[in-house]
Amino acid sequence: MGQDKATQSLGGRPLAQWVAAALTPLVQECWLISNHPQLHLSLDLPLVTDLVPGRGVLGGLLTALFYARHPLVLLAPCDTPFLKAGLLQHLVTQAQSKGVDAVFCQSSRGLEPLPAVFNTRLFSRLEAFLTLGDYRVREFLRHCRTRLIPREAVARLDPQELSFLNVNTPAEFDQAERMLGSQS
Repeated sequence: MGQDKATQSLGGRPLAQWVAAALTPLVQECWLISNHPQLHLSLDLPLVTDLVPGRGVLGGLLTALFYARHPLVLLAPCDTPFLKAGLLQHLVTQAQSKGVDAVFCQSSRGLEPLPAVFNTRLFSRLEAFLTLGDYRVREFLRHCRTRLIPREAVARLDPQELSFLNVNTPAEFDQAERMLGSQS
């Protein structure tokens, strides 16, 4: 996008605030994890600085697992403005099962590593995994006891799969703006 996505305004609201609004009803604490917190002060969201910058999504997950005061972490990218409450609730419910480390979804495109729910007991395993220099979420999930929300269940909870729509490019941003316009 050529600029910070968390602060990018969609429909008059920063992308990160769209995500926070979707997560807040389901969590006891909601933070924005950032490598550059000074850029995000205006968002009026609690900020946490990455423990180990430059590790992408897994670095953010490591930070969330470290600071979490509850056993589960619901993680979503700051550029997914159309998260569906029913799908997020289903992820959380499934994560409360005994013996599950992580719960994520399968869409029509395949494995969707985020949004997902992770158990805080993964902290040490993730910390060790990151020392190997591999920062791929999908690869880390191979080392966890996971539960996959199948495509059929995802289709019932989010038929258009909007929870997985990342706004990464100007074209995707334009698509998101059009979607907002068609909903009003």
